Amino acid sequence: MPSCRDDADLMYRLLVQGVTDYAIYMLSPDGAIANWNAGAQRAKGYTADEIVGRNFACFYSPEDRAAGWPERGLRTARQEGRFEAEGWRLRKDGSRFWAHVVIDAIHDDEGRFFGFAKITRDCTERRANALKLDSALDNLDLAMSNMAQGLCLIDDDGRVVLANERMHAILAVPGGEPLVGASIGEVLAETLSEAASLRFLQDHLRRDLNLNWPEISEIVDGGRVLSVTTRRLASGVWGSTFVDVTERRRFETQIQHLAQHDPLTDLANRATLRQALTETLASACWEDCAVLYIDLDRFKPINDMFGHAVGDQLLQEVARRLLLTVGPQDVIARLGGDEFALILRPADPQRVAETARTILDALNRPYAVKRLPIRIGASIGIAVAPLAGRDPDILLRNADLALYEAKKEGRNRYSFYDPAMGDKAVARSTLEADLNRAVERREFVLHYQPIVRARTGATIGFEALLRWRRPDGVAMSPADFVPVAEEAGLMPEIGAWILAEACREATAWPAHLTVAVNVSATQLRSALFIDAVERALAESGLPPHRLEIEITETAVLQNRELALSLLRRLRALGVMIALDDFGTGYSSLSFVHTFPLTRLKIDRSFVRGLGHDPQSAAIVRAIIGLSRSLGLAVTAEGVETEDQRRLLAKERGLDLQGYLFGHPEAAARLDPHLKLRRSARRLALPKEGRGKAQEHPEAA
Repeated sequence: MPSCRDDADLMYRLLVQGVTDYAIYMLSPDGAIANWNAGAQRAKGYTADEIVGRNFACFYSPEDRAAGWPERGLRTARQEGRFEAEGWRLRKDGSRFWAHVVIDAIHDDEGRFFGFAKITRDCTERRANALKLDSALDNLDLAMSNMAQGLCLIDDDGRVVLANERMHAILAVPGGEPLVGASIGEVLAETLSEAASLRFLQDHLRRDLNLNWPEISEIVDGGRVLSVTTRRLASGVWGSTFVDVTERRRFETQIQHLAQHDPLTDLANRATLRQALTETLASACWEDCAVLYIDLDRFKPINDMFGHAVGDQLLQEVARRLLLTVGPQDVIARLGGDEFALILRPADPQRVAETARTILDALNRPYAVKRLPIRIGASIGIAVAPLAGRDPDILLRNADLALYEAKKEGRNRYSFYDPAMGDKAVARSTLEADLNRAVERREFVLHYQPIVRARTGATIGFEALLRWRRPDGVAMSPADFVPVAEEAGLMPEIGAWILAEACREATAWPAHLTVAVNVSATQLRSALFIDAVERALAESGLPPHRLEIEITETAVLQNRELALSLLRRLRALGVMIALDDFGTGYSSLSFVHTFPLTRLKIDRSFVRGLGHDPQSAAIVRAIIGLSRSLGLAVTAEGVETEDQRRLLAKERGLDLQGYLFGHPEAAARLDPHLKLRRSARRLALPKEGRGKAQEHPEAA
C-alpha cells in the first residue's frame, strides 16, 4: 500500500510536469539534465528523450560556454544555495530567447547534496517591452531636457511636482536649487516679482480652468517677457510652459518699426504717412491739415559726383533739419530718393507758409559732409485740406502737382495747389495717351542734320533727330514730349525704333558716311538696349563702325556701372560712342578716362562765344587738345555763323555741326549725293530756330 510520502512525491512530479510556462528540471551535480517538464520542452524545443542526460551548458552560446558561465552558475548555487540571473539562452533550433534563470542546490533530509533544481522562464517579450519603455523614458527625458520651453507640473497645493532643465534656466533659480517640491508662487516672487507671481496664480492656477482650453498670457517683468501657457489636467494638476520671448518681442518691435519707417533716416515711410493722413482726415480733432511735398534741388548731381555714401549722409542731415521744423503733432516722412513729405496739423495759412519758409531756409544752409562743402535747396508743393481734397490720395496728388509747379517756376520755392494745376495734369495725361498711340501707329519720323569736316566742308555723316506731329497737325518739340515719354517708360521702344530706322536709312548712303543716334537715360538702364542695337544692325546690314551712339553724362550717371557695361559691349561690337554736351557736366574728365569713347562733342554754349569770349575759345582749344592726346574725334556743335566756322577751321581734324551747314531734313529731301537741296550756308537763320532744341532728339 503506497505511503503518504509516495503520494506527495507523485503529486509533486505531476504538478511539475504539467507546468507549461516555466522550464523546470533537475540537474545532477555535474550539470547533466535529469528530467524534463512540458514547460521546458515548450521553451527550448527539446523532448525529454532528446535532452535528458546532456549537460545544460548546451543552452548557452559558445561565447558564454568559453567564458565559463554554466559552471559559474552551478558553483554559485552550490556555495550560496541559489544562483539567479538573466541572459540569452539557445533553443534547439539555434534561436535565442531572453531567460530568467534560478538554480537552487538540492539536499536530502540528511543534508546530503545530490543535485540542482533549475527553473527557466522565457522573458523575451517582457524584456523587449522593458527596453521600449526605457527608450521612451530616455527619449522623454532627452526631449524635456532639450525643450525650448520651460515645463512644470503643479499640484493642487501649488507646488511643483516636475520641472525640466529649461524651466530652471528661464527662472534662473538661485543656487541651482531644485524646483520640485517648491511653491510656484514663492519661486516666481523670488525670481521675477510679487506682481508677476500674483498674476500667474490668479490667471493660471484657477480650479475652474477649462480642461479643453489653455490659459495663455504674457508676464512682463522689467526687461523680460515670458509667454505662459497653462492647461488644467484631468488628474487635477496644472501643466505650465514658460517661454522667454523677450528677444522675439524686441525683434518684432524692430520689424514693425522698420515696416513703418525709412531705414536710412528713421523718418516715417510712405505707407505710414498715408495711414497718418487717412486717420487725420477722418478725425474730428483735425478739421484742417496740410500736406507739404518736399523735393531736394541739386541732390542728384551731388549724389552722382560724390557717391552714395555722401548722398546718404546728406539725406540724414536733411531729415534732422526737417525734424527741427515740425511740432510733435506733425508727421514727417521720407517717400524715397530725395523726396520728403510733411503733414501739418493744424494747418492755418499763416503757419503753413511760415513752415514752408522755415524748411527752405533750413535746407538752404551749407552742409559739411565728410569735409565736403555742399549746398542744395528744395522745392515744396502744398495742398491744404479740405480745399485741396478730403481724400488722402487726392491730397497727396495735389501736393505733388503743386511741387511740379514750384520746380517749373524756378525751384527753391514753395507753391500752393491751385485747381488750374489739375488742368495741366490732365493735359499731361492727354499727351502721354497721345504718345502711347503714336508709338503704336508709328507716327514718329527722323530728320537728319549733316556733320562736316571743318577744313574741307565734306559731309562725313548725319545725326538722326526725332520729330513728331500730333494727329491734330501740331508739331511737338522733343523738348516737350521726350521727358513725358521718359516718365511713361516709352523711350526704350521709341529708341529701338529710332535705331532701326536710322540704320535702315543709312544703308542707302555712301559707305563712308556715319549716322549718329542719341540714347536716352532709360535705354542706358536696360540690358535690352544691346539687343536693340544688334537687331538694328543685323536687320539693316549696316556695318557697326558706321553707327555712332551719342550719350550724355546725365543719362549715364543714373546708373553708372550698368551704363559702363553696356557701352563696353557696344564698343566690342565696333559701334562708335560720342559724349554729347562735353564740358558742361560735373565729371567730364572722369568720363573721358573711364568710358570707351570715340568722340567728344563740344557743347554749343562754348561755340557761341567764339570771336568775343576768350574763355570760350580757350575751352574749345583745351577740349580739342585733350581729344588729340587721347586719340578721340571731336565735333563742335551749334556752328551758326561764318566767323565761328572760320575760327574752328583753323584747328586740325575738327568736325562741325550746326545750322550753318544745314537744318535737320527728312531723308526724302536729301539728294542722291547727300547734299541738302538748299545751300545751308546761305540759309537765313530764323530767331525761333536757333538753339540746341533744333539739334538734339531729346530736346528738339
